[in-house]
Amino acid sequence: MNTRRSAILEYLSEKGQVSVQELCDRLGVSLVTMRQDLTALEKGGFLQRTHGGATLLDSENISHRLSFRYEKKLDIARKAATLVDDGETVFLESGSANALLARELSGRRVQIVVANLFMARQIKPGDLARVVVIGGMYQPDSESLVGAMARQNIATTFFTKAFLGVDGFALGTGFTNRDMERAEIAATIVSHCPSTYVLADSTKFGAIAMARVCQLDDLAGVITNDDLAKQYVKAIRKSRAELFLV
Repeated sequence: MNTRRSAILEYLSEKGQVSVQELCDRLGVSLVTMRQDLTALEKGGFLQRTHGGATLLDSENISHRLSFRYEKKLDIARKAATLVDDGETVFLESGSANALLARELSGRRVQIVVANLFMARQIKPGDLARVVVIGGMYQPDSESLVGAMARQNIATTFFTKAFLGVDGFALGTGFTNRDMERAEIAATIVSHCPSTYVLADSTKFGAIAMARVCQLDDLAGVITNDDLAKQYVKAIRKSRAELFLV
């Protein structure tokens, strides 16, 4: 995907819905060029064209999510990788930042436990990292494994650290996920592992999804971008969780 189309998706992720003219003015391109970009992104399943504009599709597909704020998420993943020591067993739950973390850890002598097949595929033949996949009910859109079997398997598996993806955080509400079954998996991980970290780009703060995962004091740390709003910086620093800004 070219830089301009990535910029379109990033702007849409902030606004939700925009007009074609607004995008043209922001990116300095013609209406013809912008319409071509929007058509290509619609065919790729990233957005939906509307009369005179476009709206973001709420996709669970991790490969699509990687297109949004890629460099910001990569910074988060690289910071998270510094918290993992060689020889550790770590759980990577789901989300695009965690997928990048899996790639960062692929050349390390670590064992990675996952409940997501996209995450598992980030480790390629010849990589030093080993992958353990937790069984459960398969969700085709997100490629996650959920349900009672997955929760039971997590509860009987040992791992030293865990890294979660989330869809939102709000003061009072805590961290949330739009998928209830994935939220249950994440909550099980938090209750099972005292060294759990949330990986979330700063746009997730201020959003509230349907199902609660955990509160700040349930976590060892939060890794996010250095443009995080001051009220969230203050709240995290007052909690048990350590704040990492990248």
